[in-house]
Amino acid sequence: MSELATLLGRDEFAGRHLGSDVAEQREMLAALGVESLDALMAQVVPAGIRLREPLALGEPTTELQATAELSAHAVLNDVWRNFIGMGYYGTHTPAVIQRNVFENPGWYTAYTPYQAEISQGRLEALLNFQQMVIDLTGLPVANASDGGGGGDGNDPAPGEEQGERLLRRRGGAPTGRRRNAHAREVDGHRARRRGR
Repeated sequence: MSELATLLGRDEFAGRHLGSDVAEQREMLAALGVESLDALMAQVVPAGIRLREPLALGEPTTELQATAELSAHAVLNDVWRNFIGMGYYGTHTPAVIQRNVFENPGWYTAYTPYQAEISQGRLEALLNFQQMVIDLTGLPVANASDGGGGGDGNDPAPGEEQGERLLRRRGGAPTGRRRNAHAREVDGHRARRRGR
């Protein structure tokens, strides 16, 4: 093996990143007591949701070709205004926040782009945003989405719970929910309370 090949370590890279090999799969299947991956799938995936024929994926294509095809479909979309209402409104995101929080490459280039570690960068951005809100408002607590998908009904609940705990510690009582809260927020809040 040449010095360059040793430095690149391609064989080691493939072993580390491409998952289990045939021998490892046989070992895992034996431990599970099944003869093949197909037999394992037959045991664990309900027949009603299993595909009966292979996916019609078409021929492989390059990233450039796939992007061109997707762009050709995208131009056919009509862009409509969103009127979801009930407490959700269109907002302006300042460019400095857009670039330095939402699009900061520091949140994702330090992580492997094909694994879940990228969510660590998202979490760090949320924590920084919360701290900025605390610093700007002088409030003892702030909340950003807890990573539940962004915009789902559970997002406000962690902040409300933090505020309620803080009020109770200081001898106060929770003030209750906003009257104009979105129905999904109310449902999310109730679900979290039931889970306690």
